[in-house]
Amino acid sequence: MPKTSFRVVTDSTADLPPAWREKYDIEVVPLKVLFGNESFRDGVDLTNDEFFRKLASSSQLPTTSAPSPGDFAGVYEKLSRECEGVVSIHLGSNLSATCESARLGAQSVEGFPVHVIDSGSATMTIAFLCRTAAEAEDLEAAVKACEERVPKLGILALLDTMRYIQMGGRIGRVQYLLGSMLDVKPLLKLDHAQPEIQALDRMRTRARAIPGMVERLNQEGPLEHLAVMHGSAPEDAEKLRALLAPGHPEMEPEVGQIGAVLGTHTGPRALGLVYVKK
Repeated sequence: MPKTSFRVVTDSTADLPPAWREKYDIEVVPLKVLFGNESFRDGVDLTNDEFFRKLASSSQLPTTSAPSPGDFAGVYEKLSRECEGVVSIHLGSNLSATCESARLGAQSVEGFPVHVIDSGSATMTIAFLCRTAAEAEDLEAAVKACEERVPKLGILALLDTMRYIQMGGRIGRVQYLLGSMLDVKPLLKLDHAQPEIQALDRMRTRARAIPGMVERLNQEGPLEHLAVMHGSAPEDAEKLRALLAPGHPEMEPEVGQIGAVLGTHTGPRALGLVYVKK
């Protein structure tokens, strides 16, 4: 069988829509979620709905771990027999060791070009990069298109509680700004301008916070892509999508569910606006 030009690899935190994965033949390397001594591959051993049910019933908060370099090396080795090169797009190095594992894994496959893209971001911002790469003419064009868009990626996230992000150690400057106010609904931002998660606002009610997300998004300027993500709050996600229509009439945002690894840090009722600026 002749080799294809190139392939796209990502990890499970991309929250890649199944239709995109199938259409573009994208390889997904799973991260892991651990409930005590139980280990689950994100999106493989545990569906998103199963994870959030388990999260709600568990007395112990889960932890997460990145794929090993060997996990990536195995995927790259397999693809080296099927294509001429790989663009591998991953969860930001500011959030996880996943990118470093991908780079180390790539080094062990000699003579096969693997271009690792550090998204600096998470969830469907990565999926948007994967789709852009997969639609490129060749490997060089795919890498260039991704590198051009990385600085344009952004996430606005509304958490229902600070508990999970605090326990997961992903709080950084957010802890300084919000202190110990675990009962607020924090509105957070992640983009290329700052490597740490930024706290934009804190609100007492979810009803006020959801329109506040849209107001913040409208300050970001013209958008190329937009998605609404949620933990286990599909009705709120649809409400948020409806609020987007007046300000973005030309767009039809994807609506998706965040996976187990990101859900570990955001909690069950998180909402996110995920975008790529023009």
